[in-house]
Amino acid sequence: MATSARLIYQFDEFQVEPDEHRLRRRGEIVPLHGKAFELLLALVRNHGRLLTKDEIFEQVWPDQIVEESNLTVNMSAIRRALGERASNPHYITTVSGRGYRFTGEVRQFASETLTIERDSFARLTVVEEETDSRTTLIPSVGQIANAMRRLTSHPAVVFATCAVVLAIAGVSFWVRGLHRASAAPLPWTNIAFRRFATHAGIPFRVAISPDGKSLVYSQRVEGKETLWLGQVESNASVQILDQPDTLYNGLTFSPDGQSIYVAEFDAANVSRLVRLPILGGVPIELTQHADSGVTFSPDGRQLAFLRRSAGETAIIIADAGDGRNERILIARKRPESFSSAGLSWSPDGKTIAVAAKDPSNERIEILAIAVTDSSVERISDRDWGEIGNLKWQADGRGLLFGEKSSAIARRSEIWFLPYPFGEPRQITNDANQYLMQSLSTSDTGTLALISGQTESEIWIAPDGDAARARRVLQGVEPKYEAVDGLSWTPDEHLLYTAYVADALVIWEMNADGSNRRQLTSNVSDHVDRQVSVTADNRYIIFQSNRSGSLQIWRTNRDGSDPRQLTSVGNNSQPSLSPDSGWIVYVSDSSGESVISRIPIEGGPPIQITHSYSWNPQVSPDGKHIAFLESSNSPPGFELAITSFEGGKTEKTFALPTRMPVNLAKQMRWTPDCGALIYRDSLQGLWRQRLDEEKPQPIKGFENVLTSQFAWSFNGKNLAYTRKSDMQEILLLQNTR
Repeated sequence: MATSARLIYQFDEFQVEPDEHRLRRRGEIVPLHGKAFELLLALVRNHGRLLTKDEIFEQVWPDQIVEESNLTVNMSAIRRALGERASNPHYITTVSGRGYRFTGEVRQFASETLTIERDSFARLTVVEEETDSRTTLIPSVGQIANAMRRLTSHPAVVFATCAVVLAIAGVSFWVRGLHRASAAPLPWTNIAFRRFATHAGIPFRVAISPDGKSLVYSQRVEGKETLWLGQVESNASVQILDQPDTLYNGLTFSPDGQSIYVAEFDAANVSRLVRLPILGGVPIELTQHADSGVTFSPDGRQLAFLRRSAGETAIIIADAGDGRNERILIARKRPESFSSAGLSWSPDGKTIAVAAKDPSNERIEILAIAVTDSSVERISDRDWGEIGNLKWQADGRGLLFGEKSSAIARRSEIWFLPYPFGEPRQITNDANQYLMQSLSTSDTGTLALISGQTESEIWIAPDGDAARARRVLQGVEPKYEAVDGLSWTPDEHLLYTAYVADALVIWEMNADGSNRRQLTSNVSDHVDRQVSVTADNRYIIFQSNRSGSLQIWRTNRDGSDPRQLTSVGNNSQPSLSPDSGWIVYVSDSSGESVISRIPIEGGPPIQITHSYSWNPQVSPDGKHIAFLESSNSPPGFELAITSFEGGKTEKTFALPTRMPVNLAKQMRWTPDCGALIYRDSLQGLWRQRLDEEKPQPIKGFENVLTSQFAWSFNGKNLAYTRKSDMQEILLLQNTR
């Protein structure tokens, strides 16, 4: 045994642990990731002296060309973590035009940890083998021969003796097999992290090549997605594809590493599967309506992907070279479905692993579908929450995937599920947030994924004018202020959602950001979202999973007396009528999402729409409901308007071609009822006037990443949530 020293820097209540890449305050972990942590470490190591911008870029971003805005963004993250502002610094002083100086008093010390040297394991292994050889239960060939010679004069005993000897030998082999299996190191019990630096944008998808030397990733730059090829060893990247109005849903290297298969959505809202050389070029279309990334058979001759159509999800197998000879391996109809995050072909070629929704309990199960006869085998008896990409290990010993405890949980972790049996094991448990939909493995055992965090602010724009907007609340990561709910009250206060530990609760504050207070109670893994207030200022309405499923809830204006108003199926996205008498919401109790309404005091629901629809918003005059609905011409979705009583759709509008995947994420009527404003799936806000055919982007919001927005009751102020996503590519290596 030996001891190793870990250097730790301490200032006031904070400790910086370089080896663990971790910041603590009073022993508790403070979320600070990636370059922000490296920047803090550089400042602390050089405490007391001015660290110029050139020195910072050399230490934190070596051999990289980055914009100065990266420095500003990461410095803001550090200040939030330390609880200070640039206007009132306590630890970090800005020297205008030159750099930064860490002024806090820093003490450094070494913390010793006990480690077991590798040769200790080697010696223990040798001792065990020697012990086994001396006390073995397996008889040697000579021992068996001698015993047989002694017993030949007793034929009746020969058979029984041989049977006993063989039984003892079999038991010995079995015991030794169990011993070796239990002694074998568990995979993914010791993990090394490495960061891969992207350039100029935010990464959203990543895939690693079979040999582990290259990455392909999509990143968003000024609202546009592009594809890049990166070299792991040199940390260098080059752009290989730039297609206007295209979003990338799945990235996969071919088994030989020479091509990249991309599932994409074009401007016409058509999903397709394309192939392109790793050095770029013109994409070759293989097939349309590919709604997931692909997975390859072990010989590379076939591929599989998911296709959704008419309420059905199917696993499609086709030729890898040209996409021909399609066949349906298995299909499920709504409410059953396969997860669109991805599927994975086993290394032995016999099965395809996929996550599937169990409608009986709203949980996810992991299945192995036999390629030969489509028979279904469940992998593990455990039910899961929300599953991301599934990836077989190259040796076939198990599956890696991302998982959240539920569809509305905040955190996600990476899991390893042994195959054909064994207990699943969570392999990450840190401050990082992982994007479940992007996870890839190499044949060499490297896992590539994306880690991210979201920072939010609340702004108010008088008359909706972005040029006059002012910030009223700067969020503190990881509270996610107003990311999942923001609303005005009739008395000109703001309600918003924010995390308290692992619970999302409703808060109230004055319009200038003062006098913040918590209204609803926090229970771990309970989330209160999409908050609004009745016009008579009597009730707060929101959606919550407090009872185990997503339902519509009501509290008094002060947050007291919470009551559940719906119960069958899942119910969400509440919108209030201006007379405070009705709640319009999305219900999936019939197996398909439709718009319904119930009285504010509770009662039986009244169905308004009869086809797949969601995101309802009642007009300020109470006469109409705007919502999104499925469309067959062209296939996709459209904005629709119907009367408050329901019935035939009165008007429909096409959505912008730049948002073929996520569509409008948030929608509000303008105070005069003459237009609808909705949020782009990427960034910015759009205005659809009822007397015009096409929507127009709202000036000043084109490059703003918004989450929630709401008009004040008097129509004079637009409050909105401004987000910034900080995401990076991580490479995980199983070091044992």
